[in-house]
Amino acid sequence: MTADTPPFRVILRMEILPGTEGDFEKTWREVAAGIARQPANLGQTLVRSVEDPRIHFVFTDWADEASFRAFEVSDAHVENRRRLAPFRGAGDMWVTQVVREVPAEPPAPPPVQAHPTDDIAFLGLGNMGGGMAARLIGSGRRLTVHNRTAAKAEPLVAAGATAAASPEEAAAGARVVMLSLADEAAVEDTLFRRVVPVLAPGTVVVDTSTVSPAYAARAAARLAEKGLRRVEACVIGNPLQARRGELRVYAAGEAADVEEVRDVLETIGSEVVHLGGPGTAATIKLLFNLLLGAQVASLAEAVAYGTAAGLDRDGLLTAVAKSGFSSLVMRFRAELMRTRTYVPAFFRSTLMEKDLRLALEAAADARVEMPVLDQVRRAFAAVNAAGDGDRDAAVLIEHIAGATGGNGARS
Repeated sequence: MTADTPPFRVILRMEILPGTEGDFEKTWREVAAGIARQPANLGQTLVRSVEDPRIHFVFTDWADEASFRAFEVSDAHVENRRRLAPFRGAGDMWVTQVVREVPAEPPAPPPVQAHPTDDIAFLGLGNMGGGMAARLIGSGRRLTVHNRTAAKAEPLVAAGATAAASPEEAAAGARVVMLSLADEAAVEDTLFRRVVPVLAPGTVVVDTSTVSPAYAARAAARLAEKGLRRVEACVIGNPLQARRGELRVYAAGEAADVEEVRDVLETIGSEVVHLGGPGTAATIKLLFNLLLGAQVASLAEAVAYGTAAGLDRDGLLTAVAKSGFSSLVMRFRAELMRTRTYVPAFFRSTLMEKDLRLALEAAADARVEMPVLDQVRRAFAAVNAAGDGDRDAAVLIEHIAGATGGNGARS
């Protein structure tokens, strides 16, 4: 089943023997937990009639009919029927194909109350920064934005933001300054060289840039010396999730400072977790990006082996994406690899190599060796050296011998 294919739905109507309803529902929950572990099972729902509490319906969704039929004749299904039999009277079953599901309209975001965080300076409008800024504008906040490439501010200005000619112009007078910059060098130039001199004491700098834990701690201390506050806000997700406010946000810094900007963080994120002091959020962000790099590299190498052994490249990527060995990250990158869609980049190869390098350096400081991840970093360094650094990290597959499956066009 693909995202565009409706599920195969089984509807079971059961009349439960009077007085056994509670025991039946308890046993059904145990049975359902086992069914949920079936790879092709997409979910189950048990409902009880409000008019006749004996009548229960079970709705079970499967990826396709073949998967359900295979389970129907399995020993596990026979055992499930045996366990539920003592509670059941009459009943019948329908097997159906869902024709169309129409989701409810998402609720409108709640109105934003007047707050010091209503006015925000946002610096750095790349894929993630632009997505977060758009979400904040959509929530009713007033943003003054700046980006080195001015054209990236144009869609935000059209949505209601004010464009500034320089970082210092954007930040002057702001009580909250948000950063989404590429690396530590960009933070040094934008924040410390240009913006800090124009900030009033007490201003909160919310930095979503991916930097090393050591740099994060130093940055917090340097800002504190100027009477400024730094909230480390490492975001997990992609640009689409940023625009929808579905990021996971890991924050670090003083608890009072995090609370002061929590409403901002909750606007861009569906989950906000305060981890602790400076550097803790940077650590977990690098950890997640280590896992991302490892998954992309292992997928590319697995496809190289499979295609060299005679398997169809597209079919192999589709099979991996649907398998129990996959993940959200792997499915997403597998589709980019299958369609060879590397521009626009959701996560540039240059940033992937940079984050892997920062993580390896931090691990070395902690006396932890990571030889496998070092090889992954070297692979992305080779991608960058070959001129594909601005393409999505999934482009790694095109640089592994045997994985290309021919000279398909790359975008």
